[in-house]
Amino acid sequence: MATSHTSALYQSIHRQPEIIRDVLHREAEHAREAAEILAGARRVYLTGTGTSSHAAVVTEYLYRSLGLDAEARTVFDFANYGPPPRREDAVVVISHRGAKTYGNRVLEVAKSAGSRIIGVTGFDSPMSVPEVIFHTAPQEKSSTHTMSYTGNLTALWMTGLAYAERAGKGPHPLRPVLEKMPETVAEIVQRDYVLQPVAQALARSGRVVFAGAGPNVQTAREGALKVKESSYLTAEGFEIENLLHGGLQPQQPGDVAVVLVPPSAAAERATDLVRALELLGASILLVHDESRPFAVPTVDDGTPSVSTFLLPPVPELLSPMITVLPLQMLACRTAEIRGTNPDSFRSDDPLFKRINESYKL
Repeated sequence: MATSHTSALYQSIHRQPEIIRDVLHREAEHAREAAEILAGARRVYLTGTGTSSHAAVVTEYLYRSLGLDAEARTVFDFANYGPPPRREDAVVVISHRGAKTYGNRVLEVAKSAGSRIIGVTGFDSPMSVPEVIFHTAPQEKSSTHTMSYTGNLTALWMTGLAYAERAGKGPHPLRPVLEKMPETVAEIVQRDYVLQPVAQALARSGRVVFAGAGPNVQTAREGALKVKESSYLTAEGFEIENLLHGGLQPQQPGDVAVVLVPPSAAAERATDLVRALELLGASILLVHDESRPFAVPTVDDGTPSVSTFLLPPVPELLSPMITVLPLQMLACRTAEIRGTNPDSFRSDDPLFKRINESYKL
């Protein structure tokens, strides 16, 4: 059975600085070409499924902040429920494999509409329809995708910043942050040992909720997906506010809760959530910016285990690139403790092998 140190998942997590650096250097011209497409678009649709749909929504936040009319949709929803794109729209299709049913259907829909198309995919992908195609990472050997996510975010964000810089007024303020990301990520992934106690608690309880705000709602959902794919446990990602509106009620003492503390006004609501989780008796992991101390609230009947994973300060719009890292590492370490194979999509289980073969992705 694969472990966190021998699994393809572990190797992919630790390759992310290399992948991000490569995309920054190799895909700069494609980013400028794609930026021209964005500049001429009435609306920009960002589409994907699973991890790719999380990348789409995170990128929507950045693009909208840059003045683009951007909308993130899953490929299934976009292909089946419309409305169809117009000729003056741009459609971005994010698909690491480049061969999935509904990603290809979106390409057909966009091509039929005469929309301009940008593709974000992996090496050796069969994707060919888009006018501009980014190839961001090798095809992952693990079904629990990690390096393709951060590689794809890099390409999407490079394009957004190139769009913002078209006026020739110099680098966007976020450009140095993105350029430094390989070093930032390299430092973080070396600290996966910090998560061992939380992984042990999760392996015992079998249940975890993740909570975030703004673009990091998608990080919370991505963290839950990584736990499900690698450790086969019950996991769910929430917006902080929605977790307080009914999401807490199924939780039990001893369950694990991971709170991505936002560097914004939403931090106050995170305090309310952490207090509620303490009263519940949850095992809590706080992930937050080291430059913004977070005062853990106290409760009358004592406090449960509260762990902290500190991150270097990064503007909130680009923070999903780093907030996802401890969640990936937590999933990997939990799989090691449980003895599950994080790379197989559970196909080494005869039942799930049959289930996986019963439908086409």
